[in-house]
Amino acid sequence: MIDYRTGINSIYWEALANLYLQVGLGIGKKDVATLRQAFEGSGKVVTAWHNGELVGAGRMITDGIRYGSIFDVGVLPAFQKQGIGKDIMNELIKGNEHLYIHLTSTFGNELFYSKLGFRRHKTAMAKYPHDSDYLE
Repeated sequence: MIDYRTGINSIYWEALANLYLQVGLGIGKKDVATLRQAFEGSGKVVTAWHNGELVGAGRMITDGIRYGSIFDVGVLPAFQKQGIGKDIMNELIKGNEHLYIHLTSTFGNELFYSKLGFRRHKTAMAKYPHDSDYLE
């Protein structure tokens, strides 16, 4: 059974960094302090746990009035395809249905997000502090 928690109080930051390393979100163990700061500055954090092990996480940055952006949704490979990512997304959105919610999908996960009601944005733009395969 999966236990979903909202907030950051029960997060072991090394385990979260390891989760993101395993799913290819580019957050390494050397960036644990930065990862923690990012999650502490988020409007909503949802984690998924199986028998006390962190198996999934995601976060939303939001003003709570008009806009929200979802980032860093990931589930350990051994727990993927079990509905955990969908449940994390639904928990992030719960109570925020009135917002314009944006996200950037990782390559290959576009269908996952479209099944949750997300659609391609015609005019999305981004500016990163480094080169990225996500930018044209």
